[in-house]
Amino acid sequence: VIAIVATIATEVASFEPINEFGGEKYFAKHYEHRRDLGNTQPGDGVRFHGRGFIQLTGRANYRNYGQKLGLPLEDEPELALQPEVAAKLLASYFADRGIAEAARAGDWERVRRKVNGGLNGWDRFRSIVARLEQAAAAKEGVLVEGSLGPDVIALKKLLRTWGKEQPLPKPLKLTPLFGPATTAAVKAFQKANGIQATGKVGRKTWVALEAAAKTEVMH
Repeated sequence: VIAIVATIATEVASFEPINEFGGEKYFAKHYEHRRDLGNTQPGDGVRFHGRGFIQLTGRANYRNYGQKLGLPLEDEPELALQPEVAAKLLASYFADRGIAEAARAGDWERVRRKVNGGLNGWDRFRSIVARLEQAAAAKEGVLVEGSLGPDVIALKKLLRTWGKEQPLPKPLKLTPLFGPATTAAVKAFQKANGIQATGKVGRKTWVALEAAAKTEVMH
């Protein structure tokens, strides 16, 4: 859900499906006769320009996704501007590219690359993801990058104790802010202990950290 919301907010700030920016001359220049997009007929560049939340582009994509969704997108490309259709297109696109898997792993750069092909809009995307993660984490009692408070200090103390035997990626200062260095340390601990390395600290990671810290103290 976070990946979908952040993607829409990055691509379309209004949260409404839109036409790709540019006019007919622009579309013709960039998309006409593009066989890689399935644009083989005169006027395809303009007719099948980008639309929706993710800018579905090219006759081949309109045909393929139309067949998947049971919609006449090739005959009526403007359907991609309908919110319900645009949402279905986005969900199908995410499923085709395994984006949910990257999101569950907390690999947001990979999520962005799978959607965008690069890192255009990265700063906005990452900022939105961080805010959404913080909101979700606060509701669930999970610590994530951006969290602030005494629990973060307690977390860092546990990580530093564990780090006496397992070198931490970066030094940790005992401040109440959960920053990038804390995320890196949490991921390192999770990897070393067979926990999915999300960088988020929920009950499973807390329990494992407390056990590891006790073991270290006993040594």
